[in-house]
Amino acid sequence: MRFFEAALRWSDSWLVLARLCLALLVLGASQPRRSAAVPRAKTAPDRVRIPAGAFVRGSNVGEEDERPERKETLPAYRIDRTEVTVAMYAACVAAKRCKAPTGLDLADTSLGKRPVTGVDWEDARAFCKYAGGRLPTEAEWEKAARGDSGRIFPWGEGPDCKLGNWGSYDNEGPCAGTSPGHPVDVGGYPGGASVYGVLDLAGNVWEWTADAYSEDKQRRVVKGGSCCSYFVPPRAANRNAWAPDYRDSDLGFRCASR
Repeated sequence: MRFFEAALRWSDSWLVLARLCLALLVLGASQPRRSAAVPRAKTAPDRVRIPAGAFVRGSNVGEEDERPERKETLPAYRIDRTEVTVAMYAACVAAKRCKAPTGLDLADTSLGKRPVTGVDWEDARAFCKYAGGRLPTEAEWEKAARGDSGRIFPWGEGPDCKLGNWGSYDNEGPCAGTSPGHPVDVGGYPGGASVYGVLDLAGNVWEWTADAYSEDKQRRVVKGGSCCSYFVPPRAANRNAWAPDYRDSDLGFRCASR
């Protein structure tokens, strides 16, 4: 008799345990599954919307590779208000999504608002992907700088040393004594903004674009001039090009997206 009582008590306990396990399984299945977190930029990028429409591209009076001046049409897109900063890029390096730049100490907080330099074309592409974007095409970059009226400079028709960080190197150049001759914090020349409010499109650092240079498909187009390029004013139509693995202390980038 005691044997049967013990057996009944054991079977009741097993039934309770089985019911408890089943309840836990049902509860777990009802919870939403979380996908693996993807490291992203700590703050959303400040991107300016550029409206769809036609704009003037190129120049009939500039360098040979700028010709001819023509009208092109682009869909709406967004582009970073400023060049990508050292602090922004450092977050990507910390997330193991970007390679460290050359010639910059990412731990130096005094450089946080400077444009990141010492990055090649692939480094720039990797950061833009991390930040939910891509490198702008050459046409997108030029429209952001010129508006739809074909401005020669982002601020208007003539060069001006007070509206951009350009034309100064080793105390020489047209802006020597006005411009410092090295990159400065982004957004430091608000008077030089384009018609859309995009900053630093003339001077400070050259900027990578997505496009191959038409005369040499191995090189990539850079735009905007820099602090230290003073032979040619930073006209928006001006083009330069470097190999994708090129890095320099006055070469950076900004990102774009739809």
